[in-house]
Amino acid sequence: MTRAAIKHHEEQLRAAMLSSDLEALDRLLDDALVFSGPTGTLVRKEEDLENHRSGRQKLTRLVARELVVELFDDVAVVSALADLAGTFDGAPFDGTYRYMRTWRRYPEGAWRIIGGAVTRSNEQS
Repeated sequence: MTRAAIKHHEEQLRAAMLSSDLEALDRLLDDALVFSGPTGTLVRKEEDLENHRSGRQKLTRLVARELVVELFDDVAVVSALADLAGTFDGAPFDGTYRYMRTWRRYPEGAWRIIGGAVTRSNEQS
């Protein structure tokens, strides 16, 4: 797997998050996903999918500014800086956020996100 392939998966994830594409998110997120949200709360795959399904989380903008990919055999670590806007629980948000994601390659060749975190960044647009 090349960095270009992981970047392609990241673009699929970006598009799926923006459109709340549950089928694509289900394919890209591992069943054992552990994700730390911006407030430090842990989110599992089913909760993430439900946030999109219910409209609790709605992204209106997700523009990637930086993407760093490091490969380690069957694992890829990604750091992404992005400008986001949308709503969560009806409350609007708008800002720059840093995502850290860990992708795992499975024996059949599929890559899925097994862990991650997002924090608000002070980096300026």
